[in-house]
Amino acid sequence: MREIRLYSDQSLEEGGSVQLDAGAAHHLVKVLRAQVGDTITLFNGTGLDWQCSISALEKRAVTVSVGNASNPNTESPLATQLGLCLSKGDRFDWAIQKATEAGVTNITPLYSDRVDIKLPADRIPKRMAHWQQIVCSACEQCGRATVPTIFHPTPLSDWVREQSTDIKLFLHHRETRTLPETRPSSIALLVGPEGGLSDIDRGHANDAGFIGVKLGPRVLRTETAPVVALAILGARWGDMGQS
Repeated sequence: MREIRLYSDQSLEEGGSVQLDAGAAHHLVKVLRAQVGDTITLFNGTGLDWQCSISALEKRAVTVSVGNASNPNTESPLATQLGLCLSKGDRFDWAIQKATEAGVTNITPLYSDRVDIKLPADRIPKRMAHWQQIVCSACEQCGRATVPTIFHPTPLSDWVREQSTDIKLFLHHRETRTLPETRPSSIALLVGPEGGLSDIDRGHANDAGFIGVKLGPRVLRTETAPVVALAILGARWGDMGQS
């Protein structure tokens, strides 16, 4: 059976045992046809993988014995705070999934001048739980053991003022500058909505010390831009150029 990695929001300790939640149990039993004795990997977002074995298997409950822990070394040395403007449909979901695979550290959904989405206050917790599940699933697939945090949706003007990273960048196809030469250990990356960042948005970013950069001659969609940018940053200053 192929390697199975699952996220578990529980404390894990060598020699202990845990019962997986109903969703993970259903996936193991019904989809993967797991059996008692099968080996799986659990992680809880603390940066470690735990080698476990299935000790009891029922239709709606799976118990695993926790073995030794190891560091998978899948985290980028470049800490990237992504401010991503909200978009309609499944574009935002797709973007945060791929950003997780590309090594992003944290993600903040942003309201901006051209974002016409307004999430009702009573729906935000459910939406954030949905987004967090997307990044957890992406971590299961790509081998990360540290789960990026999805922060509460916030206005772009507030987010840019709160950033204190080594380098602060925003993407815009009309900029002429490229990436700076200085090697940073942390980056704040601002990506606009459909239609791009408005003059008002870019003004807020410039006032907060952000540098506008252009990734290439083509205009990228809002869901494509963060993935391309993270890949470029990872290849230049992170670990994506390593074999």
